[in-house]
Amino acid sequence: MNSAPARLVTPRFAVITLSALFYFIGFGMLLPTLPRYVEDVLDGSATEVGLVVGSFGISAAIIRPLLGRIGDVYGRRVLLVSGAFISGAMALLYPVWASIPILIVLRLITGVGESGAFVGAATAIQDMAPNDRRGEAASYFSLAIYGGLGIGPVLGEWLFSNSGFEGVVRASFAISVVSAVLAFATPAKAPVVDRPAPSVTKRTFLNPAAVIPGMIFSASLIGVVGFTTFIALYIDRLTSGESSSALVFVTYAAVVVFLRLFFASAPDRLGARNGTILALGFIAVGLMIMALWGSLAGVYVGVLVLSVGVAFNYPALFLFVMNNTEDHERSHSVASFGFFFDVAGAIGAPFLGLVVDVTGNERWAFVVGAIASVAGLIGLRFVDGPARHRASTSTPVT
Repeated sequence: MNSAPARLVTPRFAVITLSALFYFIGFGMLLPTLPRYVEDVLDGSATEVGLVVGSFGISAAIIRPLLGRIGDVYGRRVLLVSGAFISGAMALLYPVWASIPILIVLRLITGVGESGAFVGAATAIQDMAPNDRRGEAASYFSLAIYGGLGIGPVLGEWLFSNSGFEGVVRASFAISVVSAVLAFATPAKAPVVDRPAPSVTKRTFLNPAAVIPGMIFSASLIGVVGFTTFIALYIDRLTSGESSSALVFVTYAAVVVFLRLFFASAPDRLGARNGTILALGFIAVGLMIMALWGSLAGVYVGVLVLSVGVAFNYPALFLFVMNNTEDHERSHSVASFGFFFDVAGAIGAPFLGLVVDVTGNERWAFVVGAIASVAGLIGLRFVDGPARHRASTSTPVT
C-alpha cells in the first residue's frame, strides 16, 4: 500500500516564504532607484553605478560560504533574522552621507546581511522539502524573490517620485524589520542528521557539488544583472525620461511568478540538464531582443522572453546541487551556490558599467550578458551526468 506523499506547503513553510517576500520587496525597491540616486544625485558615471550596485556582491561572496557553515551548526533562524535587519539598517544609511565611496562601504555591509537572509531562508525551505520535491520547493520559494522584485520596484519608483530617495530607504528599512520578525518562525536549530566523524569531513571554502553548476549560474546571471542595473537608465534614454521602468519590473516578475507557480514541478520533470538548456537559451535570446530592438516595445518583448529563462534557471541548476549534496552539508551547499550569484553581481555590474561608459549605450550590457549565457550553455557539457537524488537520513522539517 502506497503511503500518502509528504506535505510540502505547511504554515511554517508559508510564513518563512512570506518573510522572504518582505525582504525582497525591500531589496527590489532599490533596483530602479539606487542607480538613479547615484547618477542624478551623486553625479556618478555608469561605471560608478555598477560599482555601487555590485559591491554588495563582493562581501556576500566572501562571507556566504562561512554563513552556510554557521547555518549548519547553529540553525537557519539566526541567519535570516540578522540578515534582514542588517540589510534594512544599511539601506537607511545610504543617503546620510552623499558620497559614492561611503555608499560602497555601506553596500559591502549590506552584502553580509543579504547573504544571511538568503542562505537562512533558502536552506530552511529545503529542510522542509522531501527529496523528490526539492525543485518544486525551490520554485515556490522563488515566488517570494520575484514577487518582491515585482512589488518592490513599483513601490520604490512611487516613493522616489513623491518622497525622494530618503523615502525609499525608510520604507525599505521598515519592510526589512517586518521580514526579520516573521523570520522567527524559522526553526532555531538545524535539523538532526547523521554526520560523519570530524576526521572524515573535509572543510572546503565551497561545497564541490555547487562549483560547476554555480559557475554556469553565474554566467547566466551576468545579463540579468545588466538588466536590473541599467534598464531604468536605458528606458530613460529611450523615452527621454517620460516612461517609468516600474512596469518592466512588474512584467518581468509576473512572468517568473506565473511560471514558477503553475509549472513548479517542471524542473523535477524536465531534469536539471534540460531545464538549464531551456533557461539559458531564453535568457540569451531575450537579452539580444532588448539590445537589437531599440524601442520600448523591444524592451517588453525581450523581457517576456528573458523572464521565461529566469523562471527555470535557478530551480534547474539548483537541482544539480541539492541532489548531490549530503544532508549534513545542505546549508553549506546552498551558500556555495549562492556564492556564484554574488560573483555575478560583484563582477558583472561594474564590468557592464564600464561597457556602457565605453560604448555610450546600455544596450551593449545586454549583448555581453547574452554572450555570457551562451558560454554557460557550453559549460554545461562539463557537468557530469544527470543529477541524482540521494537517500535522505533526515526528516523534512514542518
